[in-house]
Amino acid sequence: MRLRQIALVGADLAAAEADIRAVLGVDYAYDDPGVGKFGLKNAVFPVGEFFLEVVSPRAEGTTAGRLLDKRGGDGG
Repeated sequence: MRLRQIALVGADLAAAEADIRAVLGVDYAYDDPGVGKFGLKNAVFPVGEFFLEVVSPRAEGTTAGRLLDKRGGDGG
């Protein structure tokens, strides 16, 4: 099995991006405008041979928003 991507959910995308940059020392690569149709915004970071993605809800009723509510905060 090969790990390709890890996805995290954060309520504040800008804060999550800043934390990832500071802790992992990686630079932001791109955001995928296609996630907008799911009520999300994201940021993707290359880490070695895989990607770290953070998604943040931008609309009510998203799966990411429900996960944030269930967890009581950010997570994976």
